[in-house]
Amino acid sequence: MGLHSWVTGLLGDEGDAAGEAENADDAQIELVVDVERRAGAILEHYGLAGEDARQVAEILAAELAREEGYARSMIADRVARELDMDEDRARTIVDTEVASIRNLARVRKFTEQAGEEVRFRWVDSVGQDDSPVCAAVRAEIDERGPVSLGELRSIIREAADEHPSGTPDRADDLVPHEQCRHTVVRHVE
Repeated sequence: MGLHSWVTGLLGDEGDAAGEAENADDAQIELVVDVERRAGAILEHYGLAGEDARQVAEILAAELAREEGYARSMIADRVARELDMDEDRARTIVDTEVASIRNLARVRKFTEQAGEEVRFRWVDSVGQDDSPVCAAVRAEIDERGPVSLGELRSIIREAADEHPSGTPDRADDLVPHEQCRHTVVRHVE
């Protein structure tokens, strides 16, 4: 048990198992934050001022690059504190953007491993996301079979467009809705 796990266990951070699974998974993928691109997405999607959107992107980049790992709740606390933002809003932004960054990193890794012909599925990695948007994405992929990245983005966009909680404008970032807990996985024959 690492120090992070021990402290998290003491504090009773919600999503402990999810956080540990994320950190273990992140050890095998490189979480890269394109600060300019991410700041633009944050600016457009959450309506933050340009300076605030950039600061959130910079915080994400710094925290996700920490050698000892990260905790989404700690990043959200930092965002709320430094930007004088409501804690729930900070948590929504951090959860959504970290999921996007992780999924894009996974796609990059899988594409490097298998080339452009890699096929994907969309799964709920922690059993906590029962959104109608993701249910529609999963159903479509289950019907079609594993899909290319372009097809996945198109399916996400269409499903998100059909639901009030959807974020079709974030399909390229693999964000079907805010606080999505689904992850992209590589399909292996």
